[in-house]
Amino acid sequence: MHKSPVAFALALLVASAAWAKTDPVTWMKHILVEMDAIQKKDGYAPEGETRAGALATGGEARLEFALAGGAAYRFVVVCESACGAGEVELLDRAGARIAGPGVLVEMPKLEAAPAAAGTYILHVAMTDCAAASCAWSARVYAKR
Repeated sequence: MHKSPVAFALALLVASAAWAKTDPVTWMKHILVEMDAIQKKDGYAPEGETRAGALATGGEARLEFALAGGAAYRFVVVCESACGAGEVELLDRAGARIAGPGVLVEMPKLEAAPAAAGTYILHVAMTDCAAASCAWSARVYAKR
């Protein structure tokens, strides 16, 4: 039985209640450890390092990823609790959407299986942050 993305996000938030009193970066690291285990069950392995950043309301980040053709990828993005709203999407070099959009507060999982190898861009946009800036992290997993 699969949970909806919202139910999954709520379950992770409840499970991480003990971490809630820690700083946002530590909280996100704990969540990403849980995500690693969940993705492994689905046959995905982490690829490369976790990419992190912080964005204020209206801010954007564009992260480049070299992806192989014929492989399945899953991008997981986690945002701290101050994230009120934001989106994430995967784009090709020309700016065409390959996957998404996903809503930041729901810990989106974007899936893509590019036909051709190349550089793809994970676009993260913060539309509402309750703090001066919101910390977030992205991780890519591959299934070959």
